[in-house]
Amino acid sequence: MSRRILFFLILLLSACAGPFAKLQSWAAPGEDESTNILVESSITKYDRDHWAFRTIERPSLPVVRAGKWPVSPIDFFILAALEKHDLEPSLPATRAALLRRIKLNLLGLPPTANELTSFEQDTSPNAVERIVDEFLASPAYGERWAQHWLDLARFAETDGFEHDKLRPDAFRYRQWVIDALNQDMPYDQFITSQIIGDLSTNGSDAIATMFCMAGPDMPDINEQDLRRHDKLNEITSTVAASLLGLPMHCAQCHDHKVDPISIGDFYRMRAIFDSALPMMQRDIPVVQLQESNQRAVSHVYYRGEINQPGPIAIPKPPRIACSESTFQSFDSSQPRQAFCRWLFDNENTLVARAIANRIWQHHFGKSLCDNPNDFGLLAGEPSHPGLLDWLADELRRNSWSIKRLHRQILLSKTYQQAGALAVRNNHAADPYVADERRSLTNEWYGCFPRQRLEGETIRDMMLTISGKLEWTYGGPSVMPPLPAELLSTLLPGHWNESPRLSDHCRRSIYVMARRNLRYPIFEAFDRPDAGSTCGRRDRSTTAIQSLHLLNSQLALDTAHEWARKITNDATQMGHTDDAIWITDQLFIAALGRHPTNEESSKITEYVKNDMNDSVLRWQVVCLALLNGNEFVYVD
Repeated sequence: MSRRILFFLILLLSACAGPFAKLQSWAAPGEDESTNILVESSITKYDRDHWAFRTIERPSLPVVRAGKWPVSPIDFFILAALEKHDLEPSLPATRAALLRRIKLNLLGLPPTANELTSFEQDTSPNAVERIVDEFLASPAYGERWAQHWLDLARFAETDGFEHDKLRPDAFRYRQWVIDALNQDMPYDQFITSQIIGDLSTNGSDAIATMFCMAGPDMPDINEQDLRRHDKLNEITSTVAASLLGLPMHCAQCHDHKVDPISIGDFYRMRAIFDSALPMMQRDIPVVQLQESNQRAVSHVYYRGEINQPGPIAIPKPPRIACSESTFQSFDSSQPRQAFCRWLFDNENTLVARAIANRIWQHHFGKSLCDNPNDFGLLAGEPSHPGLLDWLADELRRNSWSIKRLHRQILLSKTYQQAGALAVRNNHAADPYVADERRSLTNEWYGCFPRQRLEGETIRDMMLTISGKLEWTYGGPSVMPPLPAELLSTLLPGHWNESPRLSDHCRRSIYVMARRNLRYPIFEAFDRPDAGSTCGRRDRSTTAIQSLHLLNSQLALDTAHEWARKITNDATQMGHTDDAIWITDQLFIAALGRHPTNEESSKITEYVKNDMNDSVLRWQVVCLALLNGNEFVYVD
């Protein structure tokens, strides 16, 4: 019987049992009232047979027919799956498409004309390797990839809820993440610092523990015990989902209906953090962990309610994620330190798989597992289980170096394939068949999956091509201008426009992150609300996005400044009346490629119809380029 069928049978039985089943869940399997000991279902061999809990073993490379195509172990796994479905990999991407893809992927910035010319002329075998290494060494790498982690950390610089009060030092955590990524801090150290940084002899390491406290908070409520209770639950759910890929949040109220996670598992894991969270005081924010000298007594709470404490919960990791001997010998006297050691022990099957899956996801726009925050029974098998285990094992073998894993992925032929749109054009005899093939090749990575860019990257591109981007690295957040109608919805003082004009053009990572207000272009393009950990952003297509790129002040200012810049550049370089040269430069800046002859002739004809007002005509061209699908998608 499949796991999915079993799940639906369980739901059906639960529905038939009605309210009495809910009462019984605590009367029988929940607690032995005579001893006040939590009674739990045991972890079975069947539970441990789920793919996510099996030992990570380095798989052998699959045997493939087209043996000359793979250049990387990654390619063998992808090609084996393609051949199994009677598919072939696509042709290599053009140099222009590949350069744009790599730079946007690693830095979130568009390639320059000089970079494109240099890359197209470099025919050496290690040309791609050099450009990847150059981008990985750039400070802009950390500024780009930090946002992926901040989504997981549900990072914002305010509390949320009604008053949405500012957390003045929250930006220091963001900067810690940026710096750690740029330094290629090993992932085990990166996570350990965010769990026990306050125990370091270096006082500044405590900043990293803001990861645990970055979620929403309500300091002004009367029930400070309830505030602390909710915060501990929220930390536990976040750590489980982001680091382990385990959906534990519902187990704060009851045993998980499908996965082998009990309410006891939840509160034992919560107990790991209990002594590190200070007692709450009204209107006083708590932004980082701080170990107490007095060990907290932790409990299971029936139905998650603070007024229903149950048996004592001793700090332990989830039973399904560790062996029986590890569970029994876990050092509960130093729970956070023991937890960090357990996270990166070879016995742990989840941490390496979870982060390897996330890195793959941010390169290809989709993860090898359907839900990167849920490795449970409902998530289904990975599309390429051998590849996922190879990536996880490779990460461990290479001292948890994230940059090294980036490099291995980007230098594979899988990553360097032509995009989905190019594949469709290669099979244009029958558009319907072409679309069907495009879907299949996307599913099995027989081409590079086309993906829409995030709002932060779109804004950074707009500032870059218009010559307005302010490159200052680090520091407190900035507040660019907001539309008056949006400002009117905020409480006084919630958005004080930065007085220095250059700050309005800082990279998007440095724009103030409020919970009750997302910067307009970020919200339009699906930035999460930081209410909970986000492992995968939505990718909607809405009229608001089109209207924003066409009518917003940001778009109009970009088109104006870009047109002024390109005409000035043309004058300085002796191309004043050379519409073909200007068109070429605009296409390289916006789309990372040269225009086709048809595109160039149409734009040249349009501009030369009124050379007396050519700047305005170029402004229209610039705005049109910003509104093309090709600008907001990477292929």
